[in-house]
Amino acid sequence: MYGLPERCKPLSGAEEQVLLALWEKAPATRREIGQRLKAKGWADGTLLTFLGRLEAKGWVKVTRDANRNVYEPVVTRRAYGVYCMRERLDTLFGGDLAAAVRALVSESGAGPSQLDQAEAVLEEMKAQAEEYDSYDAFF
Repeated sequence: MYGLPERCKPLSGAEEQVLLALWEKAPATRREIGQRLKAKGWADGTLLTFLGRLEAKGWVKVTRDANRNVYEPVVTRRAYGVYCMRERLDTLFGGDLAAAVRALVSESGAGPSQLDQAEAVLEEMKAQAEEYDSYDAFF
């Protein structure tokens, strides 16, 4: 799944919410994760069920600390974000990055400073690609 470990099975929307709360400050106990989800109305039992599902799907590892479980994600938030974006790019735009960027920029309301930031990132990535292309391992 686009660079994610094979053991990671697809997430539901609710599982993603739990994982997002865990990424805020990991490792964390069920109680700490529950505090982050309290405003969304999550009950302790429901949270415990979803933490078990995340462990079974390979997204979190659980260790014991005295009498409580401590949860830690096995995938970074950035890696998951890249996976999600890549999946959407392939599904909605047939892998056409230019079409996706064009649609995003035209509909996002991005201002000049955001466009300048995006342009700087693209120039940086282009320079890195050119540097890699010109590398000669036998030189």
